[in-house]
Amino acid sequence: MQDDRLNFIYLRLSKEDGDVADGTSEESQSIGSQRACIRQYRLSHPDLPDHFEELVDDGYSGTHFDRPGIRKLMRLVETGRVGTIIVRDLSRFARNYLEAGHYLEFVFPAHDVRFISINDGYDSAEYGEATAGLHVAIKNLLNQMYSRDISRKIKSSVDLKKLSGEFIYGTAPYGYKKGPQKNTIVIDDEAALVVQKIFSMACAGMTITDICRHLNADGIPTPSVYLASVRGKYKTRSFWTYDSVRNILINRIYTGDTEPFKSHVVRVGSDRVKQIPESERVILPDTHEAIIPRETFFRAREVIKSNVKSPSAGKSSVLSSYLVCGCCGNRLTKGKKQNHTFLCTSARYNPESECARIRCDEEPMKSILLRAIRQQCQLMDAHVQMIRSAARKQRSDIDILKSDLRIQRRFLEDAQSAKLRLYEDYISGKVSKEDYLSKKSTLNEKEQSAQMQIALIEEQIESSLSAHIQKQELREEQSLLSRYMEITELDDQLMRELVKKIIVSPDASVHIVWNFRDLTETAAERVV
Repeated sequence: MQDDRLNFIYLRLSKEDGDVADGTSEESQSIGSQRACIRQYRLSHPDLPDHFEELVDDGYSGTHFDRPGIRKLMRLVETGRVGTIIVRDLSRFARNYLEAGHYLEFVFPAHDVRFISINDGYDSAEYGEATAGLHVAIKNLLNQMYSRDISRKIKSSVDLKKLSGEFIYGTAPYGYKKGPQKNTIVIDDEAALVVQKIFSMACAGMTITDICRHLNADGIPTPSVYLASVRGKYKTRSFWTYDSVRNILINRIYTGDTEPFKSHVVRVGSDRVKQIPESERVILPDTHEAIIPRETFFRAREVIKSNVKSPSAGKSSVLSSYLVCGCCGNRLTKGKKQNHTFLCTSARYNPESECARIRCDEEPMKSILLRAIRQQCQLMDAHVQMIRSAARKQRSDIDILKSDLRIQRRFLEDAQSAKLRLYEDYISGKVSKEDYLSKKSTLNEKEQSAQMQIALIEEQIESSLSAHIQKQELREEQSLLSRYMEITELDDQLMRELVKKIIVSPDASVHIVWNFRDLTETAAERVV
C-alpha cells in the first residue's frame, strides 16, 4: 500500500553554537553543513522516500521544544501525517534528554514515525518494536548537560563584562551613541538636549501626558524616528507616547550610572525572566559621561510617582488586546471596566491626529465579529468540499507523474548502459571510430532528453505535493472552525484560537485579521 504521509528533514542552529555566539565559522554546526550531511545520507540510502520537506529553526536553543519548526512538526506527527524524520544528530532535535526520550520511546512509535539520527547511527526502523536502548538515553543526557554548561560559560563571561562597567547591551540608548572604544558609549549631543528637556519639564511638575503633548506640538522627533535617521533600519513611531517619555525618565543610565542586572533568567535553559526590585539592584557609578545630575533624576522620579494612576482591576472585555488603531497601530483601551467604548490612547498625546476619530463600541463590535466567524465557518464548509474533490484528482495525477518518472529513469539508465557497452565495443575494436561517435551522439541526445523529462516531472511532483500540504493545513483549519459553527457568544478561548487582531479605522471600517487564511479574500480572488 502506498504511503502518502509527509517526510521531513529537520535542521536547527542555536545561538549557543559557536558560529552564532562568537562569530567564528564552525561549519560542522551550520545549517548548510547539516543539510549537506542529510543529502549525502539520502543519496546512499535509496530505500528512503523520494520527497522530503525541510523544517529549519535558526537561532533557537535545543533545551526546549518551543521552536516554530518543531511545533509544526509535532502537530503533524500527532495527526498521523508524518512518515519519516531525519536529523543530523540528536542534539539538533533536542538537548533535553527527558523530552527527546519521550518522543523516541513513545510518541514516534505510537504514530509509526521512522526517526533517523545520522551521526548517532540511529534508525528506528532497525529496532522494530524494541526501544532505542541505553546508549541513546545517555547521548540525550550528555547533550543536555553540554548545552547547560556552555550556557553558563557564556552567561558568566557576559556578567563579568557587565560588572566591569562595559556597555554590552546592544543598541545605545537614546541620548547616547557607541563610543570609539569597544563596549563604551558617549553622549549624542542632539538627542541629549531632548533628554535634558524632558527631565527639566518633569522636575517642573508636568505630567508625562503633558510632556508628550508639548514634545509633539514642538515637532521634536521621537527616539525611534531620530535613531532611524542616524542608524538606518529602525521600527519607528511618529509621535511621543506615555511609554516613550516614561522609559527615559526611569532610566538611570542618564546619570552616568549603570544598572547591570535589572532582571535575571529563573534558571539556565528557561525563558522565564524575573525582574529584580530596584532596591536590590547593583549600581555601578560613573561608568560613562552623565547627561543629567543624579539630583535631577531623583527629583523627576518623585514627580512621576505622584502622577501614577491606579491600574484598572482585571481584564474588562474579551475584545481587550485585540482591537488595534488603524492609524498608529496602538491597542485600543476603554479604561474602567464599566466603560463600553474603546478609544486610541495616542489621541491624548497628539490631539490633532486621526487617532482622535477612532471609536469602537463594545457590543456592536461583538456582533460584527460573531457574524464574521459564522461566515468563515460557512465558507470553510463549501471550500473543503471543493478541496476534497480536487484532492482525489490530484492523487491520481501524482500517481501518473510517479509512473512517468520511473519510465524516464529507466530510459536514462538504458542510455547510460548503452553508452558504456558502446565504449567497450569501441575499445575492443568491434566498432569503428565513426560508428562509435555517431551512436554516442544519438545516445547523448536520449540521455539529455531523459534528464530534462526527469527534472520537469520532479518539479511537477514537488509542486503537487506542496499543494497537497496546503490542503492538509486547510483541513486543520476546517476542524478548528467546525467547533464554532453555532456560536452565540464570544469567549477568551475562541478569541485566542481564531482572532489575531481587529483593525479599526477613523471611518469606522473594521478589518479582522484571523489566525487562519481569510476565506472571504480567497473567494474574491476566485471570482476575479
